Amino acid sequence: MTTTDNQFEEIIEVGKANRQALLMLLPITALAVVPFVLINGFEPLVNGIIFLKHHQLYILVAFLVLILIHEGLHGVTWAFFAKNGFKSISFGIKWSHLTPYCHCSEPLKRNHYILGGIMPGLITGILPMFFAIVSANGWLILASIFITATAGGDFLVLRRVLKYPPDYIFIDHPKEIGFIVIKS
Repeated sequence: MTTTDNQFEEIIEVGKANRQALLMLLPITALAVVPFVLINGFEPLVNGIIFLKHHQLYILVAFLVLILIHEGLHGVTWAFFAKNGFKSISFGIKWSHLTPYCHCSEPLKRNHYILGGIMPGLITGILPMFFAIVSANGWLILASIFITATAGGDFLVLRRVLKYPPDYIFIDHPKEIGFIVIKS
């Protein structure tokens, strides 16, 4: 972290964010599968595994679409709070790590930055996970576990954001995973 009088830079190395997402896979799996099996039994889970095994091409296409939706949810949420709306939002891929990104070039209030950061994991991962448990959908519980884990980098960033007081302003880092904090 670099500092100036009123500014702090928080950067998370891409590899660390990816490792964090991978490490999150085990606890997320436990938190999803245990209630799923307790409520629905093992059969829907086994059926979900079989379904995914026989539909690998669909899974690949769905994964690519979900990447676009994930980054789009960051963008839509941040654009809603940005003074210049979508003019402040850009999308791309860090090809060296095959990591897609959404960037907001405008300063945001802490809660607005948090909301934009958490929205993809919530909408594409956690909410489908609850729906899968309630509906006994085995393939959806497995997919939602994976999608929630892919938001691990976002959760890592948001954990760092929470260290700062609510009145601070946040700017998405223009080149790295992270942000710049401005004391208000």
